[in-house]
Amino acid sequence: MSPKTQHSSATEETPARNGKNPVINGVQSALRASMGVFSMGREEVETIISRMIEKGELTEIDGKKILSNLFDRPKKGVQQINDKVGGVLDDRIIATLNMLNVPTRSDLRTLSEKINDLAEKVDELSKKVSS
Repeated sequence: MSPKTQHSSATEETPARNGKNPVINGVQSALRASMGVFSMGREEVETIISRMIEKGELTEIDGKKILSNLFDRPKKGVQQINDKVGGVLDDRIIATLNMLNVPTRSDLRTLSEKINDLAEKVDELSKKVSS
């Protein structure tokens, strides 16, 4: 058999009956299944995993890992990103306010305390003057 004939018979065997490569079909199926899982709520996924555990298709430990990977781990990642972004935004806002000479809450508190101290001193002085 010549290399050309071997190649053509190999290509005839790889396409699926629908004319697509089975690898592509597998990837597409996995993607569709993933999108289906993400469109489900946690309760629906827990129900499916519970059924699989009851049938012996999945261990309880593996079921918990799957739930964690699908729902808990992404939440932690999002929270970490929010914390980092929030910290950077806070720093940028404070820097911008300082650049514009806008007083911060801390500046206003300090100023308020100084005004209260001065008001007390004025009251003491006015009592001394009136007596």
